[in-house]
Amino acid sequence: MLALELLNEMCVNHDVFLIIINNAYNLNLLKQLDKRVKVIFVKRKAGTRNPIPLIKFNLILYKIKPDIIHCHEPNVSRLIRYRQGKTVYTIHDVGIPTDNYNLFDDLVAISDAVHNDVVSRCQLPVSTIYNGIPMDFFQTRTMYSLVKGQQIRMVQLSRLMHEKKGQDILLRALKIIKDNHFSDFALDFIGTGESQPYLENLVEELELKSHVNFLGEQTRNWLFDNLSQFHLLVQPSRYEGFGLTILEGFAAGLPVLASNIDGPAEILKNIPAGYLFNRESIDDCAAMLMKIFTIYQNGQMSELMNKTIPLIKQKYSLKSCAQKYLDKYHRLTNTGSKVAVLNAG
Repeated sequence: MLALELLNEMCVNHDVFLIIINNAYNLNLLKQLDKRVKVIFVKRKAGTRNPIPLIKFNLILYKIKPDIIHCHEPNVSRLIRYRQGKTVYTIHDVGIPTDNYNLFDDLVAISDAVHNDVVSRCQLPVSTIYNGIPMDFFQTRTMYSLVKGQQIRMVQLSRLMHEKKGQDILLRALKIIKDNHFSDFALDFIGTGESQPYLENLVEELELKSHVNFLGEQTRNWLFDNLSQFHLLVQPSRYEGFGLTILEGFAAGLPVLASNIDGPAEILKNIPAGYLFNRESIDDCAAMLMKIFTIYQNGQMSELMNKTIPLIKQKYSLKSCAQKYLDKYHRLTNTGSKVAVLNAG
């Protein structure tokens, strides 16, 4: 999502190409690209040893002559033979192998947590540019009062991959809440992934079927228009380099509950409507959910959100993020570079 939104922001004043190397992509995401972004498909089969797609890829680079080749996958560095452009790699998560980092001209971490992880494992210079989102695109919740018996609507927005994203922790916490005689809640999962069958079975096992819905993948426009209909965004990840969905929740005017791990904690510290629970603690997750429900019921959430939104807009706007990348491009090329290639491997 960061790549897509940077492309849409940068194409206003620059020539921008998206090169998709492997024959694997999401059409719904591509439909959300600005028409000014030039999309090129290499159509390489994942894992193939056929050199022709890689030759095609480099011929594309020689044809468009980019000033900047911006990569979001580290192994792409070994495929590039075009040496006239500067290469930038954005590191999106902790624990990514550093073997190819020395092949890039510049490294960017998306958070302090990712930065600290990288410098602890390699000696290369790394800068930090916080992820940003187009906050002005989101409809924003403004009403935080609840009538007696009204459901509190929660949303979990991410790939359904419970080993990383921790959706099972959230479900088990909701079971505790329901068993303690509070049932005025609903949870919608937005996203798809390999854990969906497991999570659907867990919902059945925990007797939460009347409270939980799987809405599948939704477009960015759907999120812009509908995320504000919820009361709370929950991100119960077991590990996370940043947490872009946390910012999306705030942009839509929602308080956010996340696990107390480096990336989310970095965002949520000192944020009035940001809440953390102990990593992988089902009991603590349940306790924090009940705390947030009580804040809503007591009519205190509006004040907290009014303090939160300006802080988030100041630090995490997409325009600020894009401008920091453009400033970096200019420093690397020593010119007013007009072509940036964002390269999805």
